[in-house]
Amino acid sequence: MDVRRPIPLGTEELLALVGAIYEGPLEAEPWRSFAERLRIVLAARNVAITLHHPEGAVGDTYVMAQEADDDTDWEAVETVYRQQFMHDDPRRLELVPPGAVVEIEAGNISPEARDYLAALDIGNCLRTSFAEPGGMRCWIDVVRRRHGAAPFGAADNALLHTLHPHLERALRLYAAQKRQEAERAVYEDTIDHFVLGSVLLDGTLAVLRVNKAAAVIIEAHPGIAITRARLRLADPALRRELDGALARALAASAGDAHERRGELVCLDASGGEPLAMLVYPVAQARYYQGAHAPSVIVYLTDLSRKLEVLQPTRESSQALVAQLFGLTPQEARLALLLADGCTLAAAAQQIGVAEAAARNYSKRIYAKMGIRSQSDIVRLVYRSFALLR
Repeated sequence: MDVRRPIPLGTEELLALVGAIYEGPLEAEPWRSFAERLRIVLAARNVAITLHHPEGAVGDTYVMAQEADDDTDWEAVETVYRQQFMHDDPRRLELVPPGAVVEIEAGNISPEARDYLAALDIGNCLRTSFAEPGGMRCWIDVVRRRHGAAPFGAADNALLHTLHPHLERALRLYAAQKRQEAERAVYEDTIDHFVLGSVLLDGTLAVLRVNKAAAVIIEAHPGIAITRARLRLADPALRRELDGALARALAASAGDAHERRGELVCLDASGGEPLAMLVYPVAQARYYQGAHAPSVIVYLTDLSRKLEVLQPTRESSQALVAQLFGLTPQEARLALLLADGCTLAAAAQQIGVAEAAARNYSKRIYAKMGIRSQSDIVRLVYRSFALLR
């Protein structure tokens, strides 16, 4: 294929490239398929997409497509470049503005850099940059061999200009997606601290997502399981009760907000404490509905399970409680145990002091926290930052 010919807008090659751009945010290595397609179309030795370019660091975060028989250690090449040549490079990444396409030729780099690249059979390079409004910026490098490869031409340059608006739009989608994923991870982590499980179901009542706390609860309880992407209870009567609650929640998810309320289903745990399940409809988004959309959430809580963050070995929680309420380390340990439901005698045993000493600690705790009873400790600690990492 003559890569120097123009590629018309309506060709399958260009459509496949554009399609790969928009599929890129969904890939494990973002834009990996696009990089490979672009490498083939432009008859390149490799195509590297830089997703993060930290100042002063040794390496970038990038995705690369290269020839199958190319065993070059490109990370080592980049390290040498950044340490020895980047500061003198007039075409280095941060100097290429979004939308620009520049060619890096042997004639516009230092003799030392030229010799280094020649030894690796690295010829000319096309470089372009694209960005999104939130501040994320990416670069594409298209590299050909020094020997046996045609120089880049106007058609190659024009192709990158044609792809640029699509790259910017896809990057905007990618950045929004990653921000949402980060927010979800933070909220899920917060919920996990309360040992509150959540199982999200779609419009067919198939399981979409299980948080860490729910996975632990389900693994430990013999009466509940996820089988073939369905939430199942072992007891037939409870299974029918749960199925009915799920069906009603599914019907309510598309209804009026005032009609959405939770239904409680309880299982007996081996220790005598119930495993509580709250089935609740998820409000349907106006433009995202149907069998594929999140429709029902099932909250799980094992009332017999202790909160890890309230245990006396949890140094971060102790430090937060001590700082927040002006307590000593020993007083903070006792406050966490009392908040977890321990009696004064049991708490004294855990921290290794006499019950009388623990009682004196508790009096000082009450005075410093401005409270009167153990129930007040529970209320304040559970509303504090102690339950967060």
